[in-house]
Amino acid sequence: MSIKTTCVICEEVFALLAEAEEKTGRTMIDLVIAAMRMMLRNHKQYDRTHGRIEYQKRFDVDTGKRIVKHRMKLNILEREYDYFQDMRKIFRRSISLVMAIAVRTYLSEIVERILNKKYDEDADNYPFQNYAILDNCIDGITTFRIWWGLPADLETLLQ
Repeated sequence: MSIKTTCVICEEVFALLAEAEEKTGRTMIDLVIAAMRMMLRNHKQYDRTHGRIEYQKRFDVDTGKRIVKHRMKLNILEREYDYFQDMRKIFRRSISLVMAIAVRTYLSEIVERILNKKYDEDADNYPFQNYAILDNCIDGITTFRIWWGLPADLETLLQ
């Protein structure tokens, strides 16, 4: 099932995506998804355990001018939508900000791999078929466990 939604991205990120789309022939959203999947490799760098959700800046710190943003329509699979929501909660940043960070950090590597035919979407480190959210109630307290892949020892999932 697919979900239709929107996100807001700044002009700089939009330009990076437009250039990458032209070079690779991949759609902007496919490139964003690839960048966000790569972000998972370094997820500990982005994890935040407290504080408010951080959003994209509205004004340029140096000039004080409003940052121009574009509304981007997304038609993504439900599993990708859930993944984006998880990243929002775990990284404590808006989905738009997570996308911007992922694009700025990983897009050039993705483009290079695509152009050099070294990018294999099936070899991604975020296997959706192994994605799970399980809830458990312990003494009236609900807990959630999120898996982004399978551990080497499957029995650990049941502990």
